[in-house]
Amino acid sequence: MNKIILLGTGCPSPSHIRYGPSTLISYQGTNLLIDAGSGVTQRLSQVGIKPSEINHILITHMHSDHVVDLYQLYISGWHTGRTEPFTIHGPKGLKSFFEKTLEAYNPELSLRKDWESRPNESGLNYLINEIDSTSVLAKDNISVNKIDVDHYPVEPAFGYEINLGSNRVIYSGDTRYCKNLENAALNADFLIHEVLVDLTLNKTRMTEETVTNIIDYHTTPKEVGILAENAKVKKLILNHFVPPVFNEKELDREVKKHYSGEVVVGRDLLEINL
Repeated sequence: MNKIILLGTGCPSPSHIRYGPSTLISYQGTNLLIDAGSGVTQRLSQVGIKPSEINHILITHMHSDHVVDLYQLYISGWHTGRTEPFTIHGPKGLKSFFEKTLEAYNPELSLRKDWESRPNESGLNYLINEIDSTSVLAKDNISVNKIDVDHYPVEPAFGYEINLGSNRVIYSGDTRYCKNLENAALNADFLIHEVLVDLTLNKTRMTEETVTNIIDYHTTPKEVGILAENAKVKKLILNHFVPPVFNEKELDREVKKHYSGEVVVGRDLLEINL
């Protein structure tokens, strides 16, 4: 079945309810994975998808909560029978990050590879596309374009436009209110957008500057609602919640003050049919 599955809807704060950010889009036999947050392989297991069945990974930006389980996807894909190269698309810096990770694991992986003698060593090959143009991927009835978003000082940071036959899905990645994203989302069927619900000062782990700066590079419920309304999107799916525990009914009410379409407050393992 063609669907979107929110595998992880959390943020850097650890949560057993909301795992790290990761979204699966499955369409006509192709599996696209957006970001590789903590616990992604466990969530894939819960929905019956092997890591070896992921065809392309799209990384939005190089914050740790979005890439922390890339190696786990790589190695578990090999374990579950991947024969094609592990294929990742993302911003500049991705190749260096991944290859340094492989370097750190090289002694362990070399020992494992020699001892286990698996028949699919080609599954350890990898392809990394550091995106330098709008078009990211075109295959059959699927095309992916990158959207430059504003998560400064993280640069570059991408959202994605994913065209699936007659459906158009816009994925925000992490961003403050972004007109470029709003323009790209015009009349989209689905907008999957991050939201900073609230952030209360905790002096044991924050300063006032911490709170100000974190809020500054994310999008508030009011701003998400305004953006979705201006873009006339058909369905707004909220994702990547900061913090991971909040009043879901209050968030829904706040967004609906500004957006007249359908609002979905995302949760881990939520499936949306395409």
